[in-house]
Amino acid sequence: MEAPAGEGMQRDRAALVALYEATGGARWTIHTNWLSTAPIGAWHGVTTDANGRVTRLELDDNNLWGILPAALGRLEHLQRLELSENGLTGPLPAALGRLSCLTELKLWNNGLTGLLPVELGQLSRLKQLWLSENCLTGLLPAELGRLGNLKRLDLSENDLAGFIPAELGQLDNLQRLWLAGNRLKELRPQQDRAVLVALYHATGGAQWMRNASWLSDAPLGSWHGVSTDANGRVTELSLSENNLTGTLPAELGQLGKLEELDLSENRLTGPLPVELGRLSELEELDLSKNNLRGPLPLSLTGLTALVELHFDNTELCAPRDRAFQEWLGGMSDVSGANC
Repeated sequence: MEAPAGEGMQRDRAALVALYEATGGARWTIHTNWLSTAPIGAWHGVTTDANGRVTRLELDDNNLWGILPAALGRLEHLQRLELSENGLTGPLPAALGRLSCLTELKLWNNGLTGLLPVELGQLSRLKQLWLSENCLTGLLPAELGRLGNLKRLDLSENDLAGFIPAELGQLDNLQRLWLAGNRLKELRPQQDRAVLVALYHATGGAQWMRNASWLSDAPLGSWHGVSTDANGRVTELSLSENNLTGTLPAELGQLGKLEELDLSENRLTGPLPVELGRLSELEELDLSKNNLRGPLPLSLTGLTALVELHFDNTELCAPRDRAFQEWLGGMSDVSGANC
């Protein structure tokens, strides 16, 4: 239960005082009104709402030195915390995970040490997390994969190590990810890797003309013909003119982030797996010049993002089903025959 307004304001003031005392407030570059009787909204770098609760704390490049106090976790209305380019040291307090209203957390270019607290995964409204240029160590907590609203994540120039957790691949709103300057091993989502391995074995990968890095421990994005996004998920698979033989495995339908699939000019045989209809983000599909046969699966109508489809010079054909033909009619570029 939220505290009454007056009590909440007192708690916010106490949290700010704790920060001032823990980080040498008397030596800050600017500390106007801090510890005075003025409303805390008049303290330098502090913004409050209509009820006097702290919503922003912005003290970038202000000569803060010392360890962040756990009391910051009491600022229950805080939306933005910006303390970058200071001399902060020690670990991030786990209490920051209590800041349920927080949308921006920026603490880059400090001397923060220790592990990233798993409690950060509780910040469900967080959109930006900037912790670059610190001395953070250890593994990335899988709990960061719970930050469904996160758009920007910058953890570059630290001393983080180990594999990037596959859970980061669940961050559908993530637009930018910076991890350079660490000892991290690139994300290799196990599901996507397993799909590529299944494709390799099903289509005679050992006899492909080009199969550099396939089945190795290298990042998936370095495997021949494979492109990945910032989270290591497979987005493009281009293996045209590469001597693929055999039938396509059903596992291909598990590449949930695949946008382009080009398997043209090979020697693939058999029907298409109905599971291809699960590739909801697929925009381009080229199967031309193969020995594939049979009607295109009706399940392909589930590919609502598809704009280009090529199955010419194969024994594949488009069924005359009305819904299927209407789906084909919505394409910008189609080549192939009807059954």
